[in-house]
Amino acid sequence: MPLLRLRAPAVKAIYGAEPCSGLHAELRARAEAEGLGEKYRVLSCGAAAGELVPELQREGLLPAGDVERVLASTSGVFDTIVCVRVLCSVPELERTARELYALLRPGGQLLVVEHVVNPWRTAKGSIVARVMQAVYGFFGWSWFIGNCCLDRDTETALRAAADRDGGWEVVELERWFGRSPIPYISGVLVKKST
Repeated sequence: MPLLRLRAPAVKAIYGAEPCSGLHAELRARAEAEGLGEKYRVLSCGAAAGELVPELQREGLLPAGDVERVLASTSGVFDTIVCVRVLCSVPELERTARELYALLRPGGQLLVVEHVVNPWRTAKGSIVARVMQAVYGFFGWSWFIGNCCLDRDTETALRAAADRDGGWEVVELERWFGRSPIPYISGVLVKKST
């Protein structure tokens, strides 16, 4: 997503969930350098609602209360959520995808760039690359790369996140590097307006 979009006058605040506190100073410095310092707030949490919702409550964006109840009662708080290599490392992919969907306002968009399992059973995939994903996993990829799981079907989880509301209004996802051991999807999913 171009930084120009983040600098738009309509953008009042940007909340960045980052569980690694060692990165916070660098994130703030980068936001300052890009002219976003006044808008950007680093949240010391991950993307899963159990961590994210209490931080959003502290920021005054969500009412106090039990996480599940708050998510069930909200009509969303964000116009846009950006996930760049986030969902490959959350403990419960499907649940986190549903929770992020709940935090989007009607018409809101989820912008993603996420690792995915190699589509080895299709013409766009590679069995050799899928085997290499397994080898990387065996030798500790997840441990070295912040719990990143290369073998998740993130696209299916994202598509299913909106099932209770009849699906997304728009799904525009592309696969990249499908024949490599580190393929990813990128694109946008838009929540129905009504």
